[in-house]
Amino acid sequence: MTKFDHLIGTELARGVWTWTSDATLLYAVGIGAGLEDPLAELQFTTENTQDLPQQVIPSYLTQASPGNQVWTRPLGFKEREWGGMSWGWPEGMMHGEESVTLTRSMPPEGTADVSLVLAGVYDKGSGALVIIDKKVTRTDTSESLGVVRSGFFIRGQGGFGGPRGPAGEHAWVTQNRDPDVTVIHATSPGQSLIFRLTGDRNPHCTDPARARADGFERPIFQGMGTYGFACRALLRGLCDDDVRRFGSMSARLSQPVFPGDKLTTCIWRTERGAQFQTFAAGSRTVLDRGTFTFAG
Repeated sequence: MTKFDHLIGTELARGVWTWTSDATLLYAVGIGAGLEDPLAELQFTTENTQDLPQQVIPSYLTQASPGNQVWTRPLGFKEREWGGMSWGWPEGMMHGEESVTLTRSMPPEGTADVSLVLAGVYDKGSGALVIIDKKVTRTDTSESLGVVRSGFFIRGQGGFGGPRGPAGEHAWVTQNRDPDVTVIHATSPGQSLIFRLTGDRNPHCTDPARARADGFERPIFQGMGTYGFACRALLRGLCDDDVRRFGSMSARLSQPVFPGDKLTTCIWRTERGAQFQTFAAGSRTVLDRGTFTFAG
């Protein structure tokens, strides 16, 4: 038994999340929709195009939040300080992996109950991997919209004797053939300035001094922004931009993207759906171990 076992399955935060048509349109622009061709993705970037109802890019579910709650505090990790003040979140915490599974396509606006449940804490030796399930349910109908599973690596917090990973975890095997589909997207030099308006205002994405303090040569693009670009690539490459065909996607955030980088998503079809990787500037792997499944 490890020091975290008694917390597994515990609800660490709960709240109500409301999203609007404007918010989902802003998210689409924040992950590059319309950047290269303003007429190509009008179902994601407009709400009043004739014969084209507004649709929500599926990765938007990752934006669901129970409010401004520091859910990590019950785990007891040392909190990070910036400028002599506690930031609230653990020292050395990095967003490492993300998956989103939709029960149904998201409506352009609505209100949902959001519950954050601790799914696991794993000992990676050099740090702890914390897995959180975010369950999103429409408030008015009690209908599940889906589940977001997030993995956060806490550097320097390993060695507590727990398992290294979930039992029965599905292996990801590198494909030794050319991808079946390749989708290339440009990012804007100001992409972080747009995406931060969706709620992710980590200063190392905009402040050069904070970026250098966190080990980056210059401000980076938000990791969940990169994830959203990959979602657009999967929609384009596998679903003909039809959100109703989207079931789930998952990926590991491996290296940073810099605003202005060109993103190349390579997709290999599989019996289960597809595998994918996303590369920045042609060769730097920024999303790894990606998987996709179709709805139904």
